[in-house]
Amino acid sequence: MPPKYNQHYRVEWESMSVFKEWLQPVESDSTKAYCKYCKSQIVAKYYCLKQHASSSKHLKAMEPMRSQKKLEFPKIINNLETQKAESALAMFICEHCSILTTDHLSQVCKKRFSESQSANDLRLHRTKCTHIIKNILAPHFYKELVDDIGDQEYSLMIDESTDVSVSKLLGVTVRYFSLTLKKIVSTFLGLVELEDGTANGIVKGLKLLFSSLNLNIKNIIGVGTDNAAVMTGTTNGVHQLLKTETGKDNLVLIRCVCHSLQLAISHASEQTLPRNIDFLIRETYNWFSHSSKRQIYYKELYKTMNFGSEPLKIPRLCNTRWISIEPAVCRILEQWDELKLLFQVARSSEQCYMAEMLYNMYSDPVNHLYLIYIKPIVQEVQMVNKLFEKNDVDITKLYDDLIGLTESISRRILNPTARVDVLTQNIASYVDPSLYMGYAFETKLREYNLAREVTQHVKQRCVNFTIKLVTELQARLPTNFAVLRKISIFSVQETLKVIKPPIIEIAQEFNIDATGIDKLISQWRNIVFIQWQCTSSTAEFWCEVLEYKDAAGNNPFKELAAFVTMLLTLPHSNAEVERVFSQVNLVKTKLRNSLSTSTLNAILYVRFGLKRVNKCCHSYEVPGPILRKIGTNEAYAYTSSAPNPATSMEEDSDDFLFIS
Repeated sequence: MPPKYNQHYRVEWESMSVFKEWLQPVESDSTKAYCKYCKSQIVAKYYCLKQHASSSKHLKAMEPMRSQKKLEFPKIINNLETQKAESALAMFICEHCSILTTDHLSQVCKKRFSESQSANDLRLHRTKCTHIIKNILAPHFYKELVDDIGDQEYSLMIDESTDVSVSKLLGVTVRYFSLTLKKIVSTFLGLVELEDGTANGIVKGLKLLFSSLNLNIKNIIGVGTDNAAVMTGTTNGVHQLLKTETGKDNLVLIRCVCHSLQLAISHASEQTLPRNIDFLIRETYNWFSHSSKRQIYYKELYKTMNFGSEPLKIPRLCNTRWISIEPAVCRILEQWDELKLLFQVARSSEQCYMAEMLYNMYSDPVNHLYLIYIKPIVQEVQMVNKLFEKNDVDITKLYDDLIGLTESISRRILNPTARVDVLTQNIASYVDPSLYMGYAFETKLREYNLAREVTQHVKQRCVNFTIKLVTELQARLPTNFAVLRKISIFSVQETLKVIKPPIIEIAQEFNIDATGIDKLISQWRNIVFIQWQCTSSTAEFWCEVLEYKDAAGNNPFKELAAFVTMLLTLPHSNAEVERVFSQVNLVKTKLRNSLSTSTLNAILYVRFGLKRVNKCCHSYEVPGPILRKIGTNEAYAYTSSAPNPATSMEEDSDDFLFIS
C-alpha cells in the first residue's frame, strides 16, 4: 500500500486574494496553517482553507477588520508647487500662530485663491501640518545647523526654566563660527525636559541631546551659565562635570555678565540706600497698574502741565528683567513734579492712604537727591548691559567696556591723585574728602538748602552705594577675566599694528603645544604684511584671513585664523537662552499648555533656523528633496525624526485647553 501523502503549507497561498489578509504558516508544523482572524490552526490543504474562508465563524471574525479604513496618502505632484505652498504655510504657522489655525487657513486659501492650482490642491490640516513641522522642516533645519557647525569647536549657553505646564526645561544654545554665513552665530540648539535640576540630571540631558544631534561633546570650549551654584559649583557643578566628560581641564566658564550686573545693582541698592527708595519706585508703578481711571486722570493732568504732551508710562521694577531699575528711575525723575502733584490731589480726593504716603515721599528732597545720584550710574550700567545682550557685538571690545564701567563708577568718588587698581583693590580708602557729586546733584542740593548734617548723611550713603557697587562688580568678574581681557588684542586695530603684544600666554591657556605656539607667533608677526580688505569688522576680518590663499594656493595664516575664530566663539552672556525661553512662553501658552516638548522643539528649530539665515516664512526656499517628502510615509511618520531628548512620554497636541 503506497504511503499517505501529506500536503505541506505553500507560501504562494498568501498572495491569493482570498487568503492574503489572514493566512500565515505555523512554524512548528508545516502541515498546518494559521488564521489571524479566528486565531486557530487549519490543515494546510487548499480545499480546507477555502472551506474555512467561507465558514460563518471566519466571516464573523473578519467583519471588524473589513470596517477599518486604511490611511490613504495623497499622491505627490511632480512640479512641487503644492508642496511649496504647504511648506510655506507650515513655516508661517511655526513663526506666527497656533497649529490649530491650519484648518481654517488652508480653506481660506482654497476659497479666495481658487484661480491658483497650488491653492486648489492644498490638503493641509492640523495633523498633517504637525507632522510636516516635526518630521520634515525641523529635521531639515537642525541638520543644516549641525552641518554648519561641522567638526569645529563651539561654546554652549545653558539655563533652566519651567514652562506653563510646570515642566522643567533646560534651554541650550550654541555659539560657533559659520563659514557659510561668515560670522559668529548664536542660535537655538535644543530643549531638554529634565527629570531633576541637579548637575547630574542636567549633564545627562545634555548628553542625550548631543547624541540625538550627532554632535561631538568633546568639541565644547566654553560654557556660559548664570551664577547658580548647580552650574558653577567647583566640586559637582555642571561645569566641573562637563570638564570630565570633555576631558578638558581648560574648559572656559563664563558667568553671564548681564546676570552679574543685575545682582550687583540689586545688592548695592538693598544694602546701602534707604528702603523707602525701592518702595517709592515699586509703588509708583503699582498705583497706576490696575486702574484705568487713575491713568486717564494722570494723563489729563500731565497734558495740562506740559502744553498737551502725553506722559510716558512708568515701567515696573522687576528682578527678573535685567537692570529694570534704570528706566523706572529715569521716568520717575522726568515726571517728578507731575507725580508729586497727582498724589497730592489723590490723597484728598480718593482718601487714599497709599497716595498720602507717596506724596510725603515725593515731598522729601532727600529721596529726590538719592534718585538724582543713582540715575547716571544705572544708565552707565544699562549701557554696558545692552552691549552684552547683543549677539553681533565685537567680543574683543566687550571686556574693555566692562573695565571702563568699573573705572567710571569709581571715579565719581575717588581722589583724582590716587593710584588704585579698581579691579582688585578696595576703593574705600581712596575716597575724595571734598567730594563733588555731579552737577545735577549739587544744583538740587543748593536749591533745597538742607541742614549740614542731612547733607553729609545723604552724601555718605551715596558714597557707600558706589563703594558697594564697585565691590560687587569686582567679586562678579569672571574668574579667568585676565585671559578673556587679552582677547582684545585680536581686534582688527590691534592685529594690524606692527608692534603688538605677544600671544604666548593666551595660547598656553588653551593648551597649544610648543610647535603650535611657534606657528602662531610667526603668523601673528607676519599678518601685517598683507593688504586686507575687511578691516571694519573683527569677525569679517578673521573670516577673510581664514579663506586667504597665497600664490601657491596655501593659507599661511591657517592656524592663527582657526585659533582666533575659536576664541571669538566664547560666550559673553546668556541673553540668547533667555530669548529661547521668551519664545517658549509665546508658543506654549495657557491655551496651548498640552503642547508636547517634541512639538515645541520642532517649532523652535524652524523659528531659529529661519532667523539664523535671516529669512522669513515667505522668503525661505525649502530644497526640492525636502519638499518631495511632503505627502509621503515619512511625512506621516508616527514617531518624530526630530531630536527629542525628553525623559517622559508625551502627547503631541495643540488643542485649546485652559487650566485656571
